[in-house]
Amino acid sequence: MSSRAGTWKRFWRKLRRAFRPRDEFALESGDPELRDIFVRSGLRVAAAFAIIFGMVFFAFWWSGAAVGFGASRAAGTAQPTWTVTGTVRNSVTREPIPWATVEDDPGGRPPFYRVDAGYSGAFELVTLPEPHRLRVSSPGYQISTVFVGRDWFLWTPKGGEKKDIYLLPK
Repeated sequence: MSSRAGTWKRFWRKLRRAFRPRDEFALESGDPELRDIFVRSGLRVAAAFAIIFGMVFFAFWWSGAAVGFGASRAAGTAQPTWTVTGTVRNSVTREPIPWATVEDDPGGRPPFYRVDAGYSGAFELVTLPEPHRLRVSSPGYQISTVFVGRDWFLWTPKGGEKKDIYLLPK
């Protein structure tokens, strides 16, 4: 009975091989080196796809944020998200000037934001993330204007910059 079982096993193996669907891309030899090349190529293609997908996602996010900011600016509902920090100093002695006023230039487009520097001359003004001027003044000093913000191609919805401002005595 054991020889009959072996005969039937061989028969079924041959029959399965004969009716097995052929895959034209299957590796007949099962060469591990070729299989490794295919796997590495597949991983490279997947990585390239992921990078391109990420870049397209970032471009859509960035352009949407820029359009949203422009629309809110046109509607007059823009929120201040750009932080300007620094210290107001005497341009001759480099000493800090306490209680100096730092404000958006009234000659620009509203809304206008304003802050007073502290005792050490340090200030932190939250304003709109667009290129504009700040006006800095203090009693006994000449008024100074400083440019802040970013151009459209460097624009980000949130962020900040550091500006040390020097005022000339009158």
